[in-house]
Amino acid sequence: MRSFFKRNRIIARIQPFFGMIFLLLLLALTYAFAMFQGGFVSWFLFFSFLPFAIYSIALLIYPLNDFQIDRVFTPLQLTAGEQVTVRVSLCRKIPFPLLFLIVADWGPDNFYNRGSKKILFPGFKRKMEFYYKIDEVPRGEHIFEAIRFKTGDALGLVEKEKWFDRREVLLVYPQYVEIEHRALESQYEQGGTASVMQFQKDTSLVAGIRQYQPGDRFSWIDWKAFARTNDMMSKEFEIRQTNDLLIILDRTKTRSFEEVVKFAASVTKSVLKYGGQIGLFSAGKDKTFFPIRGGDQQQQQIFLHLAKVKSDSEVPLANIIETETILFKQPAVMIVITSVLSKELIDQAGVYLRRRGTFIVYYIKKKDDPLSQEELMVRAAAMQKGIFMIPLYEGDFRRAFSEVKRA
Repeated sequence: MRSFFKRNRIIARIQPFFGMIFLLLLLALTYAFAMFQGGFVSWFLFFSFLPFAIYSIALLIYPLNDFQIDRVFTPLQLTAGEQVTVRVSLCRKIPFPLLFLIVADWGPDNFYNRGSKKILFPGFKRKMEFYYKIDEVPRGEHIFEAIRFKTGDALGLVEKEKWFDRREVLLVYPQYVEIEHRALESQYEQGGTASVMQFQKDTSLVAGIRQYQPGDRFSWIDWKAFARTNDMMSKEFEIRQTNDLLIILDRTKTRSFEEVVKFAASVTKSVLKYGGQIGLFSAGKDKTFFPIRGGDQQQQQIFLHLAKVKSDSEVPLANIIETETILFKQPAVMIVITSVLSKELIDQAGVYLRRRGTFIVYYIKKKDDPLSQEELMVRAAAMQKGIFMIPLYEGDFRRAFSEVKRA
């Protein structure tokens, strides 16, 4: 893109000089023809060409940088799939009569639009503007680099071109859907079934004592009770439940990556809307971690990241989870959103499950793309370890939390 800009700008600078040389040459030829040939026809030819030559020379002198340009997007805050209207306004001080003006807004390649290139007929006008629309804007950070002007004379002998640097960033946030909210920690309290969720014990609050059981930590032994009863007794602590969620976003490049981002945005929106707290860990060429918090500011920060995030991870997600010790320090329900299943990922999920608590893997797939035999085997292995592995299609996002209950 930048090399194309440089090449065109060099041509735009030198082209008027060739036009000037060619114009002066024609003017000299017609004058010489009138002088040597004489007669009405030859002088008529010279004086007929003279006004065009004078206008062309004046056009070469007229500075195109006299224009002031503004580009405005409406609306300013966009969600993927929406339509944006672009207004390009032009204003100049010198009302030089331009026969025509070709204006082209130079945006991203995937934003090519015939409407972004207009032919205007300014005449003596000082102010002009035009609009064009871009339908179904994709998610991302889209950079509009410059605006290109081109004008010329009536005979096409002289052409002037000017590039105006007008860098504007159009930020498009990911789509999201409203998810039927259910507190994930309550999904496992089913009658007498053992809960998979491992709630965090608050060791600063002792609720009582009980008989020592194998596996109790040495620091939990109540030595005073042992001295009184001569039986090994353990302290019973209060259990602190948490609905906090930590999303791990898999940025592996797949054809379902946009759906992965959309689901991450949907989970974030749903949890924060109902007063929950959520964090996000995203790893690709760069690593980004948002600690678990709540509120509008947390949503804004996460959505801003999801708007810009790219599928640029070159390392398998399982390797990232293994090396990031910060993930094991989070007392929260771990949610992995991915479109790539692997045995290594399930193994790492099992390690987290033993250390902390619930681990849920949402496996995002395209519509009409059934689970393969290998994926079914990985899912079965995950369920045996107590890991929730839930395949989701785009139309199933609303029931994402309910699917955990059914799993």
